[in-house]
Amino acid sequence: MYTLTLTHEERKAIDWVGYRYSNGDDLYKLLCSPGVQGDENIDWSDNATITFQIPEHIAWKIKENAESEDGFWPCFAQELTNKMQDFIDNII
Repeated sequence: MYTLTLTHEERKAIDWVGYRYSNGDDLYKLLCSPGVQGDENIDWSDNATITFQIPEHIAWKIKENAESEDGFWPCFAQELTNKMQDFIDNII
């Protein structure tokens, strides 16, 4: 399992990107797919920070998703870009 913690503001950034790039709706769908575990009783739109436990096969899909944008994270702030890049760089 891989761990990714996203704040409310970071999840709002994913929502804002939406259908424009793969780090929007496609990333959201991967993070909310069966097998991914988030903090119980916390919804995506809640103000709380969510820590996701991501199985390896979905982590690889997140990496492939990022590579579809040539490894960039369009429209993300630098801090979120770094967090996401660190996440995919640690997939082995």
